[in-house]
Amino acid sequence: MKGIVLLSHGSLARGLADAATFFMGDSIEQLEYCCLRQDSSPDEFAEELKRAIEKVDTGEGAVILADLFGGTPCNQAARLLDDRTDLISGMNFPVLLELLTARMAGEIDVAALVESARSGISDVKVILNAQAYDETEE
Repeated sequence: MKGIVLLSHGSLARGLADAATFFMGDSIEQLEYCCLRQDSSPDEFAEELKRAIEKVDTGEGAVILADLFGGTPCNQAARLLDDRTDLISGMNFPVLLELLTARMAGEIDVAALVESARSGISDVKVILNAQAYDETEE
């Protein structure tokens, strides 16, 4: 099973890992997070990230979710990419849940996760207004 590492500026990664336990149970195997602090250097963060990857990678590699493309967490992860490690930027809660579910099924498709993230953002007001319009037409 591939490991998962969450990366963020500040405590977002920790918060997402914590929120995931609400849906997936208190103990999620092979899930780690690294939160870049304002007083951390990129080199310190890189070392923390290497340790997290080593901890979750039991031989099948890891999927890394980073909060922001081009930010220090993502840039440091990009330096560690290899044939068993994937990196997705734009981390959000639905993508994490989808990744955890896909991993349980043994079928992680990184391209599908990225596409799901792209299509998973909705303007709820527009949706509700369209539904209200449809109901008045009936």
